[in-house]
This record gives sequence, structure tokens and C-alpha cells, in this order.
Amino acid sequence: MNKSKVTGKKVVAETKVVNNKKSEPIAVSEPKKSVSKPTKTTTTTTTVSKSPVSKSPISKSPVSTITTQILGKRTKIPVVRDEENEDEKLDFGNIDLNNYNSEDDEDYESEEDEGDDEDDDVESQNGSIVYSESEEEEEEEGGINKALLEAEESLVEYQSEDDSGSISSKSSSTTTKKNNDEEEVAPNKQWTNDPNQFYDSDDSSEDETLVNRVGNIPLEWYDDYDHIGYDVDGNKIMKTESMKDSIDKYLDQQDPNFWRTVYDKVNDKKVVLSDDDMALLKSIQNKHFIPGYDPYADWYDSGNNHPDSIHPMHNAPVPKRSFFPNGTDEEREIRRLTKAIRMGWIKLNKKGKKGEKDKKDGNFDLWADEGEEKEKTKGIRRIAAPKQKLPGNVESFNPPEEYLLNENELKAWHLMDPRERPHNFIPQKYQSLRQLPIYNKLIKERFERCLDLYLCPRTTRVKQFTKDPTKFLPTLPKPQDLRPFPSHEEIQFLGHKARVRSISISPNGQWLASGSDDCTIKIWEVSSTRCLYSLEVESEVQTVAWNPNPIYNILAVGYSNKIIIITPPLFGTQTEHSPETEKILTKPPTDPSTEQQQNKSVNWYQVTGADKAKLLEKGVRIEIHHPFTVKNLTWHYKGDYFSTTSPEEGTRSVKIHHLSKRATQSPFRKSKTPNQVTRFHPNKPIFFVADQNIIRVYDLMKQELIKKLITGCRYISSIDIHPQGDNVIMGGYDKKVCWFDLDLSVRPYKVLNYHKMAVRKVIYHPTLPLFASCSDDLSIHVFHGMVYDDLLQNALIVPLKILKTHESVNDLGVLDIVFHPKQPWIFSSGADSTIRLYTN
Repeated sequence: MNKSKVTGKKVVAETKVVNNKKSEPIAVSEPKKSVSKPTKTTTTTTTVSKSPVSKSPISKSPVSTITTQILGKRTKIPVVRDEENEDEKLDFGNIDLNNYNSEDDEDYESEEDEGDDEDDDVESQNGSIVYSESEEEEEEEGGINKALLEAEESLVEYQSEDDSGSISSKSSSTTTKKNNDEEEVAPNKQWTNDPNQFYDSDDSSEDETLVNRVGNIPLEWYDDYDHIGYDVDGNKIMKTESMKDSIDKYLDQQDPNFWRTVYDKVNDKKVVLSDDDMALLKSIQNKHFIPGYDPYADWYDSGNNHPDSIHPMHNAPVPKRSFFPNGTDEEREIRRLTKAIRMGWIKLNKKGKKGEKDKKDGNFDLWADEGEEKEKTKGIRRIAAPKQKLPGNVESFNPPEEYLLNENELKAWHLMDPRERPHNFIPQKYQSLRQLPIYNKLIKERFERCLDLYLCPRTTRVKQFTKDPTKFLPTLPKPQDLRPFPSHEEIQFLGHKARVRSISISPNGQWLASGSDDCTIKIWEVSSTRCLYSLEVESEVQTVAWNPNPIYNILAVGYSNKIIIITPPLFGTQTEHSPETEKILTKPPTDPSTEQQQNKSVNWYQVTGADKAKLLEKGVRIEIHHPFTVKNLTWHYKGDYFSTTSPEEGTRSVKIHHLSKRATQSPFRKSKTPNQVTRFHPNKPIFFVADQNIIRVYDLMKQELIKKLITGCRYISSIDIHPQGDNVIMGGYDKKVCWFDLDLSVRPYKVLNYHKMAVRKVIYHPTLPLFASCSDDLSIHVFHGMVYDDLLQNALIVPLKILKTHESVNDLGVLDIVFHPKQPWIFSSGADSTIRLYTN
């Protein structure tokens, strides 16, 4: 008889008797004691003896065997006793004798005598104690036999003698040999709820080896839980390997099989690869075939002994001729259809259906669908009736509860105006469709529908394809409707010998000041083009600017690192110095607080003394010395402040000067990039500062940054503020002109790319809706720029005129432009040393 070793704790086999008979537990003998007792020859016999087979050094508890007859077959079961845990029992569950198959007893009746003989031999050899039982107690012990076969929690499996039968305990560490009937099980084997631990056959499929039954789902769903999934019984599979920390993973490397251990992410366990698996992996790495595979085997063996030789070849490969363009199935089918049409076997209906008649009558189906073919009739074009709205859930005879009205909603529905009601009926609920009454407003609604179709006019919108792309352009007014604007050159101001960098016109529009590279400052009379004033300075003149306040007769000029304030002695009644001019130019008494705020890098000098007599005669009153060259100068609209820009100075390039107090401030000390141009707001204490590509807007009262305009320009050359103060125009050396709407966005409202070279100057007209830009391409673009008081309406920009009369010198064109304060005239200065006036 085959024997199997079962390791574990002390086992006491109990059974629940179905026939209400008293059952007794199987008595287990103490170790090292053997007493024999004669027994009767019965169908059920239990023998308890000490097992001499167990030699495992791991198990320290005595091992006993239980010899029992299961359905007429005697089998020995080794039992291990654990003295420490004597209270634990192995429950085999309830046994239902009514479902017992009597045919099984007949199959084993022939083996009873043989089993008794074997049992006697075992009893005589081992000298164990044999307990005899009466026939009445045999039925009680039958529950134990069926428990070993049917209980789900049992760890003992029955096998027949034909299958090398023995009662064996399966485990993953058990090694089965074909020639040896004994199976060795590790004494410390712990049985789990894994249903696959009893299936170690090589024929098991891949699905049977899986423990986790959650399916093909993302395992990240279980990251926040303490389990990885569920087994076949629906029990949670707790996490083990994934819960280990770095120390435990480091200690696992001490395992000699660590190098061939892989982690099963689905079941959260480690799997040790066998020698066959390692050989297979090695073959794949070396790009070799697996052992036993013949890559050069015949594709088909037509031998006589082959099982497929009696069947025909039904899956032959496609012949090569099918891949050729000639003789394909499609070509043969086309030839067949062509021949059938020629022979008259297939007739094509070109005239349409026989029953179709020409519709010559003028009747029109009012209720026809839109999908039907439209009639081609002369005269009025018929339009299909519009479709009605399809009914929804509220029109149902059994609408949902949320559509039904309660008493309050019903009262409100009656009080509501019929045109404001969500529906023109009260939703009602019926149990069946046959209880639904006729709609009482059916005739009325049909009549109103007919009136709508008959009386209401309808038109169809025909989408026409536009071939002319110019029709997609916005409709702009004609330039002739937007007059006046400068359209042609009127006069020239000649007198400079080098390029004229800057020009400025007086607030009254009578005088024009200009500064040139020939180190001269000239003042011209606009009406006669006469030069009334000329002053020669030490270096090239960078900028000139008249005071915008008409009560002051002051001209500021910047050259090199100096700024001079001039009151030009012009002839006429309007040129006499007013008391306001003398007051603002008079040096005030020194104030200690003002001296502390004074910028020490800027020095103010009053022009006095005999050495300055020539300058006094020319009207030079004040000199302001800067540390670097002044490139830009702009006045505040009140005339008492002006700002200068020196890009070479870096972070302190912008300075604001107070003329009446002879004071200078540097408001910006941490600028990342050197500033290029500055402008004052026309009527608010707001200051605009432009560096190379960003325009910053500051509030001088709050001393904070309001906005930052993103220009998208590489290098800003000039900016100007609209007279209303809500729009800004910018020109850059990258040929762009940008219009900003401060109320709309910080990005450009319009970007104008008309110039072909660098833009030198952009300027607004002080009174008319005009603005212009000049460039090195010798052109002056004049635009109509209307700004509306309505905030919902955007500004209207219309190109009007291109003025191009200057000449190029060293790739330089028009350097500066300025509008007349009252007339639609524009002055321009260029590198050809001329000043030109363009009028309407």
C-alpha cells in the first residue's frame, strides 16, 4: 500500500452523524506505545500506529498513522501530533448520506476481502493497537470516509488504485516520480486558500495557475488597498511582496535562488524559474531555437502513415498567378458584365420607371417632406413646410414624475400668460394607452398650423460660392469720404547741410524748430519757409521739442549730454516773453528738502556772465548736464515737467525734470533692460515707458505699475499716445506698427506691416482722426484712425495715403514727422537734409 507523509498539527477527526447516532472521535495512540487488540473482520476498520517512515529533521512532533477503510478500501494516513496545539481540530464538514451513491459500494465490494488481508498484514508487522467496532458503529464511521471525499475544507485527496492510488496531500514543493509511489511532503507545509495548490499537473492551463481572479484590469486600482484582488472563492488576497520595505528586499537577496526569481505583479508573489525556463530564456537571448524544435521540418508530410493522408488538401496556398494584374477575378467579372450588356441579357433603364408620368399640373403638395425631389416649375419657387418639433417626455401618456404639476404649480400655470408657458397643455399620467382620451385642441392646432403655412412668408437661404477673394475683406469707407488728410507735397525747408534728426512745431502752429547733424538748431516760419533763428552747438543735435503749453515760449534742445532751455527772440507780438515764461525760468530759492531729492548725477546751470553773452542773445536760459547722451525728450502737457532718456545709462536711463524747481529725479532704478522712449498721458498722471520690446504704464500718483503691453516687437523705436488717452501706437525697427487699445487687451489690436524697412517715428494728430508712420523706405503712411466713445465699438483704421518724396542717403530715409496742431498737414525731415510739408 502506498504511504504519504502529512505534516502539521495534531489532528482529531470528528464527524457529524446524520442518522442521529452517537459518534466517537478516532483515538490516537501515544508515542512509543504499541498494544494490539483483536478485532472483527468488518467493512470499516481504523488502525492507529506509530509511523517509522518519517525521518525529516524539521518535524519534532511524533508521527502516527491512521489506517482506515474508505468505501471498502484500506488506506494508511500518517498523522503528526503537536503537543503544543492539542485543541485544534480538523473538521471535515457534514455528510449527507441521502446523496450517497450505492453503486460505489458495489464497485468496491470485491475489494473488501483483499483489503482485510492487507490490513492484517500491517497489523502484524507494526504491532499497533487495533480497535474493533461493532456493526452499529460502522455506519457512524462512514461519515469520516465521506468527509475525506466531499468536504471543501479537507486537505486529503482520494485517488483510485488504477491511478497509482493513494491519499496524498499536494503542494508546490512536492516532487512526483513515475516509478516511485511514495510522495514526500515537507513537514512544515502550510496549506492556504489557494485552490491551485492541488493542481500540479503539467496539463493545467495558464488560467488554472492564476490565483488572482480580478481579470485584466489596471492593478493601480488596488494601490490604496491592503489586498491585490480576490481568489476563486471571493476571498481577499492580501499584499505580501509589495508591502516589503527596502530592508526586506535587501535581505531577500541572500536567497541562493534570488538570481532566478521573478516578481508576479498580478498575484503579488515571487516565482522561481525552473531549469527548463532558464534554458528557454537563454535560447531566446542567443537567438536559438528551443530544444526539440526542428525549424527545417517538412511543411506537409504526405506519408501513408500520416493521419491526414486520408483527407484531401483543402487549404492550398494562393497561386502566384493570382497576384498578376492580368486574369484577375475583377477583370473576368467586368468582361462577363460587358458581354451580358452587349448581348442584351442585362438591360439598363435609362428612361426611368415605366409608371412615372410627367408632372405638368401645377398642384403642390403642402405636406410633402423636404427630402422629396423638388419640382422644377416656372414662376414662384415652392418652399417645403417647416417641420414641427418632435414630442418629448412631457407629451407622453405616462410622463416621469418630475413633469407632473402639483397644486401650486397648476395654479401658477393658469395665472401665467399663454405665451410664457413652457407648454400649452397640462401633463397627465395614464396607466395604459387605451385610457388616453382624444386631444381636445387637435382641430384648433391643425387649423393654426394651416394658417401659418398659408399666411406666413418663408424664404430659403441659398449659400452662394464666392470666387472673388476680395469679397471676404471688410467693407471700409473710401478715402475720398475721409478727407481732409495730407495728400501731396507743398513746400520744402532748405538750409541744413546734413541729415535732420528731429523737428517740432510750436503749439500755435506758426514756428517749426529743427535739429541737424550739422550742429545747428533752426526755427522756421511755416507760412513763408524763412529761417528766423539759428544756433550752432558743440555736437550733433539729437532732439528738439516745443513746450506744449501755449502760454510758454520755451524750446528744449538735446545734444550730446546736455539739454538747453531756449526762449527764442522771435519778432512779432506773439513772441514777446510772457510773465509766465519769466516766472517758470526764474531760479527759485534753495529748499533743503529739494536738495536731498536732487539727482546728483544731473547738474542745472543758469546761463549768466560775460562768457555766456552770445548764448544769452540767442535766448539760451538754462543748461542741464547729464552723465550720458540724451536721445529722447518729451514734455508734460502742463509744460512744467519733461522727461529725458539716455539708453546708454542702463537702469537709470529715464529722468524726470521739474523746470520750475530745477530738480531731477530717477524714478526707475532697477530696470532690466535700457529704456528707449517715454511719453506722458495727455490728461492724466500716467507715464509710459518703453524698453526694447515692452511698454510699461505707471501711475505717478500711486507710484505703481498699471499695465504691461506685450508688443511682440524686437526693438521699439517710438510710441505716441492718442489725444483721448485710451489708445497707444507703437513703431519698431522690425517694420511693424502696432495699435493698442488699453481698454481691450494688453496685446495689439491691429498690427500693420506696410513698411519694408525700419519704422522711425509714429505720431497722432492732436485734433483730427489721423495718424502716420515714417520709415527708412522713404515712405510716409497716413491712416484714418477713428476712436469712438462707445466702448463696444472698436477703432476704425483705414489706410489713406502713401507719401514718398524723400531721397535715401546711406540707407536712411525719413527720420522724423510731426502733424500741424490745427491743420491736416504733416512735416517730415529726412537724411537728405530737407524738411518737407505735405498738405491736403
